[in-house]
Amino acid sequence: MILAGTVSMEQSGLLTQAVQAEETRQLRLHAGYDFGPATGFVTLGRVQAETSSGSRHGPLFGLGMRVSLNRALQVTGELLHHEAGPRDGTASPRGETLSVSAAFRF
Repeated sequence: MILAGTVSMEQSGLLTQAVQAEETRQLRLHAGYDFGPATGFVTLGRVQAETSSGSRHGPLFGLGMRVSLNRALQVTGELLHHEAGPRDGTASPRGETLSVSAAFRF
């Protein structure tokens, strides 16, 4: 079993553009299971979008997988869905982001 957490802040990233904000803050909690060469995990969290008209809050959730290609190289992919609360009674800005990263261990 794997449990982890992440806190991040963006001013010009994909999530910031997806929810139409100048700045976003995220709190993510990850829970998963190690299957040997692969690890699957779910992500639950909260996003706060800062705009010139104020703050908006919303949920963040998704799925991810980390795969060890060999002893030294790992590839991680995560698909997240996020919403940033209604703005002036209109529909919530929402979107999905897909992130892929690689890590090399010495």
